[in-house]
Amino acid sequence: MCDEKIDIRAVDKSDCKDIYAWRSDIVSRTMFFNSNIPTYEEHCQWFNSSLNNKDRKLYIGEMSATKIGVCRFDYDTKSEVVEVSINMNPECRGRGYGKRFLESSISAFQKDYKSEFLAKIKPENLASLKIFKSVGFQEISFKEDMIVLVKHDQNIKFKEVDGNDAEVLFDLLKQRVHSISHIKTPTWDEHVAFVKANPYRYWAIIIEDDCPIGTFYLQDNNSVGLNINEPKLYLVSQVLTNIREKFEPLGEKKSKVPPYFYVNAPFGNEKLDQLLIQCGAKPIQMSYKI
Repeated sequence: MCDEKIDIRAVDKSDCKDIYAWRSDIVSRTMFFNSNIPTYEEHCQWFNSSLNNKDRKLYIGEMSATKIGVCRFDYDTKSEVVEVSINMNPECRGRGYGKRFLESSISAFQKDYKSEFLAKIKPENLASLKIFKSVGFQEISFKEDMIVLVKHDQNIKFKEVDGNDAEVLFDLLKQRVHSISHIKTPTWDEHVAFVKANPYRYWAIIIEDDCPIGTFYLQDNNSVGLNINEPKLYLVSQVLTNIREKFEPLGEKKSKVPPYFYVNAPFGNEKLDQLLIQCGAKPIQMSYKI
C-alpha cells in the first residue's frame, strides 16, 4: 500500500467534519502555532471562509477512498510567495505517506499557479521538518519557536567586487528602481571613483545563471545594503544565508553599532519588506529624511 498512488483533489464541503477532527487532534494541536482547539462553529466559519478565499487553496489526499490529510496553500499578494502547510489524518501518520502527499499536492497546485514556496514549522515538529526537506525545502531561518524553509531550484552565486566590475555595477545601478544612497544616478567618472574607493566591509555581485542581477554589501556599522530590482524569496533568502554563514557582526558600540546585522530597505519597496520578514528578519525601525 505504501506505493499506491495518492489522488489529490480540491477540498469541498463534504470534508468539513474530517478536517475539523484532524485539526482537533491533540498531537496536531501541539504542532500548530496556535494550539487552542476551535469549536465546531468556529471551524465551520474558517472552513467556509477558506473555500471562498481566492488566495487560499486546500487539497485533500486520498488512497483507496481513505482521506490521508489536507494540504493548504496561502498566497501572499505583497511578496508573491505561497506558504505551505500540511496536516495528516491521525490514523495515517507514520506510514510514509507524508512526502508523497506533499509532493503531489505541490504538483497539483503548480498546474494552475506558479509561485515560490515557504513553510513555517516548529523546531520540535521533526516529522514535518523531515517531510518538507525531503521534497526540496531548505532551512533559511531558525528561531526558538519557528524554523522557516523555502523551496527553489535556482543557481545563485556571489562574486566579490573588484576594480574590473565597474561596468557591470554601472549597468545594475542604472536599472535600479528603489534607492537610498542617491536621488540622481552618478556619472560614469563618479561611479568609477566610488568602485575604486570601495567603502564597504564586503561588496558582492549577485549572479543567477551567470547573469548579474543585483548586489549586496556590508558596512562597518553592521548594516546591509540589498539591491535587487526584482526581489524574489529565493534571492533574498540566499543573500541572508550567505551573510549568516560567512560573516560575524562587528563588535557592538553603544548608540553607534548594534551587535547584529540589519538590512536597510528603500521606502516604498513593500515586496522586499515582506520578503525580509518571511526570511525571519525582524522590523526594528523606519528612518525619515528631514
